[in-house]
Amino acid sequence: MNKSCLLVIIFLLAVLYPCLGQNFGESYINGIKRADSLFHVGMYKSAAESYNSAFIGNGGLAYLPDRYTAACAWSMAQQSDSAFYHLFRIIERVKYDELEKVQSDTSFQNLHNDPRWSQAISLIKNNKESKEAKYNRPLIAVLDTVFREDQRYRLTVNDTIEKYGYGSPQIRKLDSLIIKSDSVNLIIVKRILDNNGWLGPDIIGNHGNTLFLVIQHSDLDTQVKYLPVMREAVKRNAAESSSLALLEDRIALAQGKCQIYGSQIGLDKKTNRYYVLPLSDPTHVDERRKGVDLGPIKEYVTLWKITWNQDQYNQQLQKILGKKALKKYECFNK
Repeated sequence: MNKSCLLVIIFLLAVLYPCLGQNFGESYINGIKRADSLFHVGMYKSAAESYNSAFIGNGGLAYLPDRYTAACAWSMAQQSDSAFYHLFRIIERVKYDELEKVQSDTSFQNLHNDPRWSQAISLIKNNKESKEAKYNRPLIAVLDTVFREDQRYRLTVNDTIEKYGYGSPQIRKLDSLIIKSDSVNLIIVKRILDNNGWLGPDIIGNHGNTLFLVIQHSDLDTQVKYLPVMREAVKRNAAESSSLALLEDRIALAQGKCQIYGSQIGLDKKTNRYYVLPLSDPTHVDERRKGVDLGPIKEYVTLWKITWNQDQYNQQLQKILGKKALKKYECFNK
């Protein structure tokens, strides 16, 4: 079975949690977690005040999603002045442009009759139009199709394994369909990269992640060829450092080295449980992950129902793979 099915990595994390250019401290993170918890149970006034406390304790700075949710919380608490304060801050300072999201967000219904609402919508629309002015629409349309095809069969892998089993005919058929789709997508993406380089969000929107996905799912020689291209793209903010980390990990494993960031997950066919593939220096993995805008590995691996224990990791891995298999990895062969 092809690794595309075995590893089942959720690459959309790069989209859901993009690099925001800053790393805030533990106090801010804990404050936001507390505020989020209050928001999700409907305690909007307390949540809004908790967001404000986290922002003030961080010198008035905040991640965009947190500022957005603070605006939602103040709106739900029927405090329109505070809601518009946070909303206009992301509109004017960060050039927030997600027009459809704001218009459809029911959290802002309390603001719709306020004259400032029309002003906010107008500014968001202007931000959106300015951002998209340089978009290469035909190329984006091509990459939309590439992305859909890349995910089309992969999204059904886990359910198919659970229903029919790892070695079932259904999984073999899926694997064949994925390989065929990947080969077509790779031809398209290689042509784009060879002709244009790694294009940034000003030209292709968030489809830098689509370029990454296709390269990540390609053969080792192709990954190695485009690794320097992606590294250069990260330096000029045309690609995400978190996505590059995933590619670095996959290449390292394929070359008989241990991964650096713990992004690659394997499936133990004996127990049908997932595990973190060979990882170098597990004790300090979170320090390395933080440097490339990845969250703590303990939280990341819960997506596969893995319980992370850095002290027991090497011992657990040895039980899964065996001493002989581990010897092929550089960091276990010292």
